[in-house]
Amino acid sequence: MRRGRSSTVAHGIPASYDRIIRLWVLRVLVTLGGHKNLIGDRGSNDDSIMEYIGLGRFCRRGEFDPGAARAALWAKHEQAESRAAALPVDTALAQNLLWLGEMAGLSPVETELLHFNVLRAQHPALESVLSMLGNITLSGIESLFSKVLGLPMASVRQALRSEGKLSQAGLVRFNLQNRWSFENKVEMLPGLADNLSVRHRNPYQLFSKSFTEAPRASLAMSDYPHLRKDLQILEPFLRDALAFRRTAVNILVHGLPGGGKTQFARMLAKQLGCTLFEVATDGDEGEPLAGELRFRSYRLSQAILQGSAQHLILFDEVEDVFRRSHRDPFAERGNSSGIKGWINRMLEGNPVPTFWVTNSLEAIDQAFIRRFDYVLEIGIPPRSVRAKILDGYLADLPVSSTWKASMAEHEELTPAVVERAAKVVQFLQQDGSGLDSAAALARVMGNTLEAMGCAREPRGNATMVTDYRPEVLNTDCDLAVVKTGLLAHGQGRLCLYGPPGTGKTAFGRYVSEVLDRPLIVKRASDLQSMWVGQAEKNLARMFKEAEQENAVLLLDEADSFLQDRKGAQRSWEISQVNEMLTQMEAFKGIFIASTNLMDTLDEAAMRRFDLKIRFDYLKAEQAWLMFQDMAKRLNLKAEASDQASLRALSLLTPGDFANVVRQTRLRKIESAKELVTRLAAECEVKREGRRKTIGF
Repeated sequence: MRRGRSSTVAHGIPASYDRIIRLWVLRVLVTLGGHKNLIGDRGSNDDSIMEYIGLGRFCRRGEFDPGAARAALWAKHEQAESRAAALPVDTALAQNLLWLGEMAGLSPVETELLHFNVLRAQHPALESVLSMLGNITLSGIESLFSKVLGLPMASVRQALRSEGKLSQAGLVRFNLQNRWSFENKVEMLPGLADNLSVRHRNPYQLFSKSFTEAPRASLAMSDYPHLRKDLQILEPFLRDALAFRRTAVNILVHGLPGGGKTQFARMLAKQLGCTLFEVATDGDEGEPLAGELRFRSYRLSQAILQGSAQHLILFDEVEDVFRRSHRDPFAERGNSSGIKGWINRMLEGNPVPTFWVTNSLEAIDQAFIRRFDYVLEIGIPPRSVRAKILDGYLADLPVSSTWKASMAEHEELTPAVVERAAKVVQFLQQDGSGLDSAAALARVMGNTLEAMGCAREPRGNATMVTDYRPEVLNTDCDLAVVKTGLLAHGQGRLCLYGPPGTGKTAFGRYVSEVLDRPLIVKRASDLQSMWVGQAEKNLARMFKEAEQENAVLLLDEADSFLQDRKGAQRSWEISQVNEMLTQMEAFKGIFIASTNLMDTLDEAAMRRFDLKIRFDYLKAEQAWLMFQDMAKRLNLKAEASDQASLRALSLLTPGDFANVVRQTRLRKIESAKELVTRLAAECEVKREGRRKTIGF
């Protein structure tokens, strides 16, 4: 004799359900033959069930008469059938199922099947007696629901179909392929039974464990100037889709973590006047939900929200859903790929427009990507947007505009990094810690950025230590004419070449100031990567950022990406040059490339530059102008003899003067003659200077 559960009390189930549940239990035992596993030759196999149906006397010590026990069971069954009661309609569960049925479009039979399964999940005796049926076939599960609930077989068969509302909404999964026990044959969405059994203020609270209304966006379209062209397409597209209730509308948003992808979706929903619902990512205990469970929650959100034309869905962190390694154990018959097959169909017929958000585009099969209506990358915001983000999050903190402008230069600074750092420092301010806000922010942001593999602080632009004077640049064309042309047309591709220090980079900065445009300075080391193909992506991102910012793009050490392909030894060397040439061809702004190795550049690259400008060593009169400026700055008196000494230095560049100015921080210059000596030393360390010194 086996003792069953210590208690058959079903917590949370009103007493009004007792009669109908007792009838179901007796039907399982008598009509479906469950008694064979309950009543043995020597006693009952589950005393708790015997106690529940009123046959506890057969569990007492003494002689056991199986025939008498079965006769008593039949009598209990006949009595229950004669007093059969309908499902209550005034309970919290009944009210919630009414809401759910209306929102999901469930038939009366589907609603009753769901009603039964909620009670089964919470009632120990009903759950135990169903397990006594052993492994069940497809026809067995159909017969079970038909006979226990008194429903027409055809209606039950219709409700169990994979195309039925219960399955499509992800409310209940029916495995119709294998011989399994009831609990493995029929599985409810986790947490749904508990949520349906308590009262709620509104229908949407029923699904709080699966999807919830998103927080309202705090940003507007004006906060996304770098995505203006995308928004010009997306906003009217979604507005039309909502107005005409179009199906299969899906937007894939991807990019680095913390870049503002979720905020973008919230902003667009706000702009459209819609309510955005987000698929849950965490369970009751705060644990992350498995991809397959989140997938079912998404299916439920589609089924519930399709009744309104003013709803949008956000499915964040979808990498797990799309990974090919996942397989749905409850996949439909004939669908060998499980989830993959369903996703293909969902993307071709989902009723509610959806934002699918991911940090990893590589995790998504190409077969899926081509089914999205619009694919949008949200990377690190451009400088102007980073400045706006800093202003917004740091508005209540005593941080100078100069510090914020400097921090906005950090090219890896994401909204998430700023938001979290601001939260930490605001707490410190409230506690009266007395810490310097800017220093604390720099520390918090720097720690996060460093952990992400980025620099702690913005690299920033080099500080000019000498006055910039175009007339002291020794070039083979009139820079004033070039400047006028750039002002008039607003675009151009310039290649600046010549010895180091001759003013190539400084000219790029000068152009940005004259045109009143932002300047984006990149070096080859910023773009190279140990990963094959990443440098090409970095190049594309560089040109895209310059276009978004309407900035002057200056690439130092450009020869790294413009090497003659004839001498390439590796495939990636060729692909990098190809990408560079493609981006140059498509770029409509001002691109300035500087190099010290003109002779090594690819011929095709040379053809793509509008102008090739050589920057050479200073002429004698130019060197004298710079010498006089520096002498004045250092309070030195320049003599005519100094001009004669300077004339002998044929390798002088503006960069040499800048180096000597920096030296004065460590070694003060006492006279103009010493200044000439320092400049001569700069010339001697150059390769050409060393050759002259040793007689070549």
